[in-house]
Amino acid sequence: MVKFSVVMIARRMNDYILEAMPYFSEQTFKDFEIILVLEENTSKKFPKTRIIVTGKASPAEARNIGVRNAKGEIIAFIDDDAYPETNWLEIAAKDLKDENLVAVGGPRLVPKNATFFQRVSNKVYELSSGKTGIRYSGSGKRKEIDDWPTCNFFARKADFLKVGGFDSQYWGGEDTQVCYSLLKTGKKMIYNPQLIIYHHPRKTLKQHLKQTFFWGMWRGFFMRIFKQSRQLTFFIPPIFILGVLLGGILSLFSSIISLIYFSVLAIYLIYILFIGLRTMNFVLFIPVMIVTILTHFSYGIGFWKGILSKNEPIKRTLNPSEGLKILKSNS
Repeated sequence: MVKFSVVMIARRMNDYILEAMPYFSEQTFKDFEIILVLEENTSKKFPKTRIIVTGKASPAEARNIGVRNAKGEIIAFIDDDAYPETNWLEIAAKDLKDENLVAVGGPRLVPKNATFFQRVSNKVYELSSGKTGIRYSGSGKRKEIDDWPTCNFFARKADFLKVGGFDSQYWGGEDTQVCYSLLKTGKKMIYNPQLIIYHHPRKTLKQHLKQTFFWGMWRGFFMRIFKQSRQLTFFIPPIFILGVLLGGILSLFSSIISLIYFSVLAIYLIYILFIGLRTMNFVLFIPVMIVTILTHFSYGIGFWKGILSKNEPIKRTLNPSEGLKILKSNS
């Protein structure tokens, strides 16, 4: 048995994976294997890597397949469009010496070769809130968490299998679901700002807004079924969006409501200006403000769609676990 099994999933071999592989070879901690789960076959081979070809599979089910075939004591999840710092596994190994920890998560920083819009996108998320902004900045101190994206996430294999892994009916919310499941073991989950990967943000505004709409939809849906998701931070953007729409209509019929409405809008614009100033960058200042406003609307609309739709997010899931087979496995 090896210490770590790095599980990475993708539809097909891509340039991001080719970029990432040398960083695994440079890891200071050497006791690991890589499980690369693909939908399409490839002729590429990499050191310490087993490639499993499944055919069409949801992210949740593909990761489950990776874990079931892993030989490691600890599973290290990372996305296919990300690469780790050279001491990534070494830091996780130190953290997980503590048997009271079930999982550890770390930040995803923007790569040095990121495009201008990718830096804008990352900065918008970084400045979004104190709770979620640490995922994109690497700031803050080690602390307990209850939810973390699996683009940079370590979990003990035994505990992961014990709680049933990812629920394949969730496609976009499986990260949150598995975190809530792992915490039922009674162990803790922590954030470590030194556990760094570099993750490529979305390349275009359309992709960025589609991503935030998707996140909002799943957060709204999960608020109905998981009490852990009912946190004030997640409610603020959708409540604001609802206020903008309803307040705009009601302000037409009352001067008092109109005064309150435009006062709130003024406060919001001051907040957006503050977000821009926090970039500490003249070039990013205006783009970040504009994209932040659009992000709030995209997330808020997605949230209300998720909370009002009985099963809409699940209906959109491929849920391919029935009859799914491993088509090919090679070293």
